[in-house]
Amino acid sequence: MKINSYHVTELIRENKLYSEYQPLLNSSNDCIYGYEALMRSTPRISPLTILRHARKSGVLYELDTASMKNAIREYPNSYLRQHYLFINVLPSTLVHADFEKFINRLFECYPHVKNRIVFELNEDWNEEFIWSQEIFLRRIEFLRSLGLRIAFDDLSITRASIKKMDTISPDFVKLDHTRSKGLSQSQEKQQLVSYLLQYTNNDMKLVLEGIETEDDLHTAKNIGVPLLQGYHISKPKRLI
Repeated sequence: MKINSYHVTELIRENKLYSEYQPLLNSSNDCIYGYEALMRSTPRISPLTILRHARKSGVLYELDTASMKNAIREYPNSYLRQHYLFINVLPSTLVHADFEKFINRLFECYPHVKNRIVFELNEDWNEEFIWSQEIFLRRIEFLRSLGLRIAFDDLSITRASIKKMDTISPDFVKLDHTRSKGLSQSQEKQQLVSYLLQYTNNDMKLVLEGIETEDDLHTAKNIGVPLLQGYHISKPKRLI
């Protein structure tokens, strides 16, 4: 299906968005640590395509907050008691003028989720300039004051990224599939992951996404990556 700005607005207005969830595996005991909520739509359209058109049409904040509400509303309480819920949020959403009101209203409706939520911040190049803004840092402290945790999503291993880690001290750091694909066959990738592990500890857990083979899973465990995610562990799915 071809999509344009009108279709994105329709998806939001008519609530044609929903969530699928992909587990994060604790490598030390093979238990599920948490689930990441991933935006989906009816009809099925690439989330990246939806985000791109939402940005063009000026409804990115509305799309992001609608997706956040769905993620919490559709996550079963029985899961919440045992597993953290990871929710993607754009930096531009974080600094929006209405964001604090939105969060306060959200937790008035769902007060039981507060200490079980992890907000994943993506290093999208479109929003790189936001990371250095004072309001961005204040909003992160606002979320933490409510008992929420912070993750860096799709982190690039650069000096700028390491500086962000030093400044914000996220609770989780997530590396994308480019660092895990073929991990078992690549000494370079293994060294990169090991290098980043030096900057993390129990207060800043590393997550390796994109685990798609048993060999890569085994290698990641041997390196000492605490949390793992990918199709080999489980594809995203709706939860009942």
